[in-house]
Amino acid sequence: MRFPKVYPRWPYPLLLLETVLFFRRILFEPRLFVIPWDLRYYHLPIAEFMAKSLRQGYLPLWDPFTYCGWPIYAELTTQLFYPPTLIAVLISNALGGRDLLYILELQLVGHVFLAGVCAYLLARRLGAAPMFAVIGATVYQLGPYFASQTQHIGAIDAGAWLPLSWLAVLHLAESRSRRWMAALAFSLGMSILCGFPAVTAVAFITCVLLAAGLLLFRLGSWRNLLGLVPAFLLAAALAGIQALPTVQLNRLSVSKYRSDWLGDGGGHPVQSLVSMILPNYWGIFRFGKVPYRLPWNPTFLYLYFGLLALVFILAVLFRPKVRYVLPLSGLTLCCLLWMLGEHTPVGLTVFRMLPYAIKLPLYAEYVLPAFSLGMAMLAGLGAHSILSGKPRFIGIAAVVICALDLILVSSSRPLNTMTFDDEPGISYDHFDSYPEIPVKMRELVNQTSPPSRIDTMNGSMNWAEGMLFEVPTATGNDPLALERMIQVRLLFSQGERWGRYYQVTNLESPALDLVNVRYVLSQAPIGAAVLEKAKFRQVAELPGNLVYENTEAQPRFFLVSRIRKVQGLLESVAAVRSPDFDGRREAAVESAGQMPSVFPDSPGGGRIRVLRYAPLEVELEVDSPVAAYLVTSDANYPGWRAAIDGKPAALYTTNIAFRGLPVPAGRSHVSMRFAPSILWQGAAVTLAACLALGWLMFGNPPHDFRATHKSHT
Repeated sequence: MRFPKVYPRWPYPLLLLETVLFFRRILFEPRLFVIPWDLRYYHLPIAEFMAKSLRQGYLPLWDPFTYCGWPIYAELTTQLFYPPTLIAVLISNALGGRDLLYILELQLVGHVFLAGVCAYLLARRLGAAPMFAVIGATVYQLGPYFASQTQHIGAIDAGAWLPLSWLAVLHLAESRSRRWMAALAFSLGMSILCGFPAVTAVAFITCVLLAAGLLLFRLGSWRNLLGLVPAFLLAAALAGIQALPTVQLNRLSVSKYRSDWLGDGGGHPVQSLVSMILPNYWGIFRFGKVPYRLPWNPTFLYLYFGLLALVFILAVLFRPKVRYVLPLSGLTLCCLLWMLGEHTPVGLTVFRMLPYAIKLPLYAEYVLPAFSLGMAMLAGLGAHSILSGKPRFIGIAAVVICALDLILVSSSRPLNTMTFDDEPGISYDHFDSYPEIPVKMRELVNQTSPPSRIDTMNGSMNWAEGMLFEVPTATGNDPLALERMIQVRLLFSQGERWGRYYQVTNLESPALDLVNVRYVLSQAPIGAAVLEKAKFRQVAELPGNLVYENTEAQPRFFLVSRIRKVQGLLESVAAVRSPDFDGRREAAVESAGQMPSVFPDSPGGGRIRVLRYAPLEVELEVDSPVAAYLVTSDANYPGWRAAIDGKPAALYTTNIAFRGLPVPAGRSHVSMRFAPSILWQGAAVTLAACLALGWLMFGNPPHDFRATHKSHT
């Protein structure tokens, strides 16, 4: 087995030039233009936390600023173990921690180019000549997926690996090649680590559909395609360092309740198909400058592949004898119906028939990369079938027209490019262009050690990114929010069990005191009557934000003399909700065993001094005249371990979601450290998979492991 030849070389710089021209404003005017939305408001805060953690000498495993503590390493979208993102963060650190946003944008643009290169190789394998393979690659890398979903760095990264996965399936259909099995495993493993499971699920499923199409049209051997099974397993193992922690977090998070709001699967509206011919029919190029009132996400209304590309696609559909056209057309049609989801009878029926475990990770909207790749490959084959044998300048003109069409229509649109003036965004040193806002909030919370927490009531959702400002918050905004923490929030918020972000609605709830919320921010004044009853007072007025202090907020660590023994989440919630529960004097403790329910009363309540408070380690000096129970408002999670005076001590889930433990009378040293064993178990799996991958790639193949079919010419 041989990998595809890289000659001729001219397609690669041409594809790079196209990518650079498409993102020219992002690349060459970084002080004026930026990729909008989630890249800045969601991905950048996570990357900043990663960068600061590594600069300070520890792994970014635990985020103490969000949700009262959260296992950030287990969240796929963090991309902590995805090599390109980790390299981008390290480059930023090498430059003094500057320009991380721009470096992330470079990483993203690099993946668009990677998508073009892999798509070119795929088109060549499908039979297109180099000139026409470039057309297919151009349509993919500049097409609707990479033009409209740029804000999601994980989705872009995963989409870049999809053509390599399909290329490997094509080769495996004709030969039982260890190296192409390794290529498939590597591409799918990287897709998992990209951190966008919806696209990764599409990659796995479309590989199976492509293999089925090849078998149906007798373009492959089922014995050879059995190689997909070990490749899939190896891909999962390669991502073990991320996959095992993520599976654990998924089990403990609200994501398992996605069926509560799953509906009928979503999908692109049928109306989006109009944009294949009229790209701005729905006015999405004016999005951000004029009010947008349509009921659909504007990024799901853009499906422009270029007019000449559509001509090539239509032409090849009438030439079914062209090799691979039938299975590729069938796969693309399946992706279209899947992508439209609940908006078509077929998509709606199929989705309702799927078992919950299968449809859980599926988002019909993110079938778009597979649909785009199918359309792009059909465009390349169509160009080959029409223009092959024609004068060379005609092919060159077709390449130029396809590229310029997509660049002029799709580039520098609100879907992928905005100015800092239109969207000032957030960063460590400014909030909506106001530097005084994060400075003042850090000044307020740092009056205590460790810093007090904030929350919002009618406030900006951007405060959920406390890690970016280094301002601890009791809230957050992540699909893998811990189930127990959301149950805590529902004590003073309104919402459902599957939610990820809820603002405070009940300032009178004593639960706000227990979670160490000292400051509440609001964009509108809170009524005087509410303030009097809830013991809040205004302490600052910042641009667009009013800051109120909770004068009865509990410290991060305190002692109580009574516990209520409970079993499980439901009993714990019921106990804390009980009208006679006094969180200042008692705690609801799960699996307390032989622990006494009442400790001797302590008139002074003891004293706690914080010796060290770091993301992965907490050290306290507890001085209590009698035995007591130490209550924290820091989230409990597998991997946290405690010790008293150097001897291991059990941690108990306390007050629904937090850590706690009994302490003896007298002065004691209490330490808590986060060292999740599942991370090292996952690392061992990944290491073993890397060794297996190396053997497949570079080991000498046995004589009976050879091609069973001749390669097509």
